[in-house]
Amino acid sequence: MYPKVLKIIGIVALVGALLFGAVEFWVYKNREKLFRSAQELINENLNGNLAIGDFKFRPFYGGLGLNFTMYDVKLTDTLYNVHHKPFLEAGQIHVAVDFKRIFSGDVRIKNLVLEDGGVKLFVQKDGYSNLSIFKSDKQKKKKDKDKTDDSIVKKLGNVRFVNFSLAYSDSVKEKYFGALFHDATNIIERTDSSTNASLTGAVFFNGLTFRVEKGSFLTNQETNLALALGYDEDSKTLKIYPSILESATHNKIGINGAFDFSDTIKVFHLNFEAKGIAVKDALPLLNQRLQKQIDSIGVQTNVDTRVSIAGILGRPGLKPKVDVQFETDTFRYALPVGVLRNMKASGTFTNRADTTKLADVFNSRLIAPKITGFFETIPFAFKLVVNNFRNPRAEIDGRIEADSTNMGALLDPGRYRFKHGSAKIDFHFSGNLRKFYNAQKDNFDGKVVGKVSLRNIAMDYLPQKVRISKINGDLTFNEKVMVLPNLRFSDSQNMLYVRGTLLDLIPYLFGSPKPLRANVDVNIPDWQLNWLEPLLAARGNSKPRSKNSLKLSELLDNAIDKMEIVAKLDAKKVRYKHFNGRDVKGQLTISNNAVSIEYFQLRAFGGGKVRLSGEMDNSGSGKLPHMAVRAKIENADVHSVFYSFDDFGQKTLTHQNLKGILNTDFSFESELNNNVKLVPSSMKGLLRVDLTNAYIINFEPFMKMKKLIFKRRNFERVRFAPIRNDFRLHGQEIEIAPMEIESNVMTLFIDGIYSFGNKTDINIQIPLSNLKKRDSTYVLDPNNPEKREGSKIFLRAVDENGEVNIKLAFRRKKKDKSKEEDAEVKKLEDVDR
Repeated sequence: MYPKVLKIIGIVALVGALLFGAVEFWVYKNREKLFRSAQELINENLNGNLAIGDFKFRPFYGGLGLNFTMYDVKLTDTLYNVHHKPFLEAGQIHVAVDFKRIFSGDVRIKNLVLEDGGVKLFVQKDGYSNLSIFKSDKQKKKKDKDKTDDSIVKKLGNVRFVNFSLAYSDSVKEKYFGALFHDATNIIERTDSSTNASLTGAVFFNGLTFRVEKGSFLTNQETNLALALGYDEDSKTLKIYPSILESATHNKIGINGAFDFSDTIKVFHLNFEAKGIAVKDALPLLNQRLQKQIDSIGVQTNVDTRVSIAGILGRPGLKPKVDVQFETDTFRYALPVGVLRNMKASGTFTNRADTTKLADVFNSRLIAPKITGFFETIPFAFKLVVNNFRNPRAEIDGRIEADSTNMGALLDPGRYRFKHGSAKIDFHFSGNLRKFYNAQKDNFDGKVVGKVSLRNIAMDYLPQKVRISKINGDLTFNEKVMVLPNLRFSDSQNMLYVRGTLLDLIPYLFGSPKPLRANVDVNIPDWQLNWLEPLLAARGNSKPRSKNSLKLSELLDNAIDKMEIVAKLDAKKVRYKHFNGRDVKGQLTISNNAVSIEYFQLRAFGGGKVRLSGEMDNSGSGKLPHMAVRAKIENADVHSVFYSFDDFGQKTLTHQNLKGILNTDFSFESELNNNVKLVPSSMKGLLRVDLTNAYIINFEPFMKMKKLIFKRRNFERVRFAPIRNDFRLHGQEIEIAPMEIESNVMTLFIDGIYSFGNKTDINIQIPLSNLKKRDSTYVLDPNNPEKREGSKIFLRAVDENGEVNIKLAFRRKKKDKSKEEDAEVKKLEDVDR
């Protein structure tokens, strides 16, 4: 049984081979006739000419069958001699004819391979298109009704493109397309009412240009296509089945959609989808305008996106509706004040935000309802809405919440130390997102409003050893000013209540050259004046800034260094070392580590009135801090004045030696060391003294004078008549202008130099009228000409080895005159014995 079956199969195969061989022989013998009939059929359907250089019958190319190859093929339209652009050129075209239909006269191409050439389609500015090479339906109707109306396209089967380009140029609508098919195959399957095609292979896109001013998509991009299409003749619908475009970076973009040609209004919709595509890889696929818009945002991350496009074909003025959904992977974003880290965003875009209006760039809107991340270490969340993508306007509502743990990590820990507390910032932004700040014009295109809430924050500013705690308050701000309506904090010794404004903070953060300016009213109920030491000590003790310090730290450091503060002061009490005052009013300006006191008035020195102005410069330019003060004191207790100012740095005449009421105007300047001490050698000043009811008690030079003269008089408590004189200070020396001192122990005329160092040299003239006895009944008699004109004894108060000693001063005169002076001195020594 089995051998018989093999015989039958062998006989059938032999008969089939003989029949196929006969057919092949017949085709070969009639190849010229068949080929020319095919060429004639093609030309009958063309308004042009198909020229073929040569052809060969190749029965075994691509499988046994009716196969042939055409060489140097050129297809041209009727105006080729004018524009010289062939519709089609190919080095080789391989054709496989369908055996089933060839004997019925219905020549159909089963497989077609186009190599080394291209197709060029164009529309000229005058409206002429070389697509006119295909005859219109009206032309076909003029043909014999008995002939089939199948087009040449319907006679094509599978098509393969090898090193074959396709270009389309429409100079009227300014639309351009170009691609080179390295090796791509279009497989076609037909049913009674539909045709399905599958195009797969490697394709290089020169570009897809829909609007010249926006640039082209897929410019010079290598891709792999897996495109599935289907056309239903009954419904007149072209469908794009789920397809894939793979970029050179191996990102896959899903494509599907449909085109409805059944009505005069030809609607379409397309969908694109990509998962995890990197922004840097997606940008080259887009047109230049979109590339610039997206690249200017500066976001580099991976994105899942879905794009839906719906519109009407053939309506140039009617833009399709575009809807986009997107979700990003984590990314970072650099700001002038720091880095946004671990950001994630999701949202939607549409170009028909207002559904009552047509789709348009002006009707576009992007909404990202929740963008989260960290500003350095501080978590934040905000909502983003962008309108009008021709001139994008963004609306951002956000919140940033921080506590001492992440605030400490946000700033340079070598300079700032947060101990506890929390801060919250709520803000709203409205404006141009890409060009919010114009550095050249130093202005803003937009508005910012917000609120900062500070709750019980404690921090140290280490370079100046400033410790601040109990920081509480609500601050409001916009793009120009920050308002401090109720800020309060402690500097470890004082509670400060601050109201005012901080100008140009946001411009400063964006790089504005404008200096930061603050205008504040500061109320300090009980002011322990402890800010001088840290302000000046910072000059010598500040720690170097870390090279890796955060951007915000740098900005804050520069802000603190360069901020100009105009402060009005109000304090019930003020204390600094031995100084005490009350009812303080003042205004000062702090800028670049310099303090300028416009006015400072208070009650001090036992109820006296004090008003002063001055400057203190700590610019750090290599010189010691410099202080200059101008003041007026009325009805001050001189004992309190000397005590308050630590006896002005000298130990000879101290607060323990003085009593009296002082009225004075003075100007004083000096350099200060880093311990806020006067540098004696740099001191200069002018003191105008009006001293009444004055006493000098237990003054050492007077006690030494008593050993020489008037040993029974009360030098322990010397009462003076009003003293009015000018004193000039140069370094450590006070220049005493000639003056009279009328007291209950004697009348003196003095002038010379009083030194805080070792150069004291004071001339003392003692009128001989002092020989008259003075006791408790003596009435002070200043400015008596008799005392000024009479004979005098001359003494000198001279510093010797750190002590001021009183000596006789003899004038060089005749011997007899000297003997007379010696006698007068002997009389003075005998007085009151």
